[in-house]
Amino acid sequence: MKNITCRACTAADAATLAALGAQTFCETFEHCNTSEDMRQYISENFTPAALARELAMPQSEFYLAESAGRPAAYMKLNFGAAQTEPHFPGCAEVQRLYVLAEYKRTGIGKALMETALRRAREEDSAGIWLGVWEHNYPAQAFYKTFGFSQVSAHTFLLGQDVQTDLIFYKKLP
Repeated sequence: MKNITCRACTAADAATLAALGAQTFCETFEHCNTSEDMRQYISENFTPAALARELAMPQSEFYLAESAGRPAAYMKLNFGAAQTEPHFPGCAEVQRLYVLAEYKRTGIGKALMETALRRAREEDSAGIWLGVWEHNYPAQAFYKTFGFSQVSAHTFLLGQDVQTDLIFYKKLP
């Protein structure tokens, strides 16, 4: 796809990220989760106030991908103490990489992942890791194309539903 741009986000992007996060999360997961669990998770995690708090966190970075100037995807990247798991010291974490359904398989996700890998190398990270829902097979296949492999798993709470995320890791040179 042409006209893809990726840029670092600022506090002014909180509302855009919240709307994009809620929409992409629904598009990807609502077909296999209850509406109550989805509503609870979105109301706690995808509000402008929640995103503003996350944007202000030290060692977390957000990147917005746009296609022809339209928001299409975003990524949250964590370093150091901002990581959600303590088992990967000296590494970077892709906490979220969310793409609108209409932009999947267009190169936008690839552009964000390349940004994550570049930033991890710039920070001299030993590796990069992420969690991906055990039933999100397209995302797992996507991460494998970048050389990630499953190394463990952890739980993820979606509303009241305890789910399993697979931990994928890639060692960096």
